[in-house]
Amino acid sequence: MGKIGKSFLFFMVVLSLCLISTIGTAENVLTVAGPWDPAVDPHVSGYSLQRLGVTETLVDVDQSVGLIPGLASNWQVSGDQLTWTFIIRDGVKFHDGSFVNAHTAEKSLEDSLKKSKTFAKVPIKDITALNDKTLEISLNSAFPALPAYMAKGESAILSEACLAQGDITSPVSTGPFKFVSFSPKEEMITASNPDYWGKKPSIDQVVYMTVPEAATRSLLLESGDADIIQIMPADVAESFSSKTGFSVKDQPIARVRMILYNCNSGPFADQKVRQAMNYAIDRQAIVDYVMEGVGSPAAGMFPPEFYWANSNIQPFSYDPEKAKSMLEQAGWKDSDGDGILDKNREKFSITLVTYPERAELPPTAEVLQDQLKDIGIEVEIVVVDNDSSTALREKGDYDMYLMGRGLLFVPDPDEVMMTDYHSSRKDNEYGGYKWSNARVDELIDQARKTNDMAERKKLYDDVQQIVVDEAPVSYLNYYVNQDITSDKVSGYRMHPTEMSYHLEDVTLG
Repeated sequence: MGKIGKSFLFFMVVLSLCLISTIGTAENVLTVAGPWDPAVDPHVSGYSLQRLGVTETLVDVDQSVGLIPGLASNWQVSGDQLTWTFIIRDGVKFHDGSFVNAHTAEKSLEDSLKKSKTFAKVPIKDITALNDKTLEISLNSAFPALPAYMAKGESAILSEACLAQGDITSPVSTGPFKFVSFSPKEEMITASNPDYWGKKPSIDQVVYMTVPEAATRSLLLESGDADIIQIMPADVAESFSSKTGFSVKDQPIARVRMILYNCNSGPFADQKVRQAMNYAIDRQAIVDYVMEGVGSPAAGMFPPEFYWANSNIQPFSYDPEKAKSMLEQAGWKDSDGDGILDKNREKFSITLVTYPERAELPPTAEVLQDQLKDIGIEVEIVVVDNDSSTALREKGDYDMYLMGRGLLFVPDPDEVMMTDYHSSRKDNEYGGYKWSNARVDELIDQARKTNDMAERKKLYDDVQQIVVDEAPVSYLNYYVNQDITSDKVSGYRMHPTEMSYHLEDVTLG
């Protein structure tokens, strides 16, 4: 490591220690270091507060990704499938002492509808509190996935006083932890909720520190200044597994590493070229080299542990000769002998964009660069922070975009299918840039109104097969999330959908 790198790490550790010194005097303080900066308005972005146990929703999700009661004790749909009725749980208090009722739930969901893209394609007609206990959501068309949307972080139920803030800076919900403070790009502090309606936490306070660099997170754990470090690269997890006093927590999650292709311009506007990429990529080598053998090569969209996976889709074999042949059929040849394919005097030189907050992505990009060089493709890697890479993705300013895609933040395929593969999606959403398929639209539209789970599964299986066949994206490998804790931490686990850290179950020894 160069002098600049060492100096930067030293600076980050000193900064983190300064932050820790401001935590306060609570006896049981859990310190978590992760790469992402939390958001404080859950109706704009609900992931962080939901994971930290601050906000709650009408519907919850169990470890098998089944829907279970949350702030709603039960729900049902009318015979015509157009009206959903949610019964609000008795006796639940917000962090400000006011009680949850259907009227506050109505106002919360209406606020989320205004702020969040989550509900943009959900056919909600009206939300009405019939009385304190009963919330009714009427639809413009049948939509069996509605309860699953009521589990996403953006559907958090907030107190009436909190909603009066407008742009929320101090969220007040019902979770096992209460919001205390937030310093952007530094830390969020929460405290245990003594009035929690469920299992009460044993820890007094949680400090979540924003530390984008994996190396810095490692130093914080080793020095004892963090109890948990999150989203760690496999080589770091491997090194900690042999050290005394630490535990590596492996959790398969609903997330896939994948490449998005610009299907609008450049070489990947040609379907044949995209299909060739699937044979040019050695997925197992990426798992072995970058992931230290943790995870598995991807076939379709969903990992096999999850119900929605299409088990009939098999991973592509690594066959660079077949890839070369397909590229030649598409008109790409090395006509001048320089080792780079060309067509109509244009070299096959492309840009791959990715981001470092998921530390395994830049080295994955380097492996892809080497593998594609072997078949005559020149790859320039652009690594920029997540916000900057997102801006490039939204403009289609890339040839290949390497990312980790979360799949079940809504614990139902509808959201990811609509945002990634339906033609109604905006250009700045996910999936292959400007790619669409009329049959895929038909299948997704049909699944949106089909109540039978097995029939919906078949429809989504068909979508996944078409996506693999036309290759607007390439699935690389499935995630096993690796967080590392000190041995004094017990009960910590990541939810398979990444919706929760289960901090109410954590104890400090």
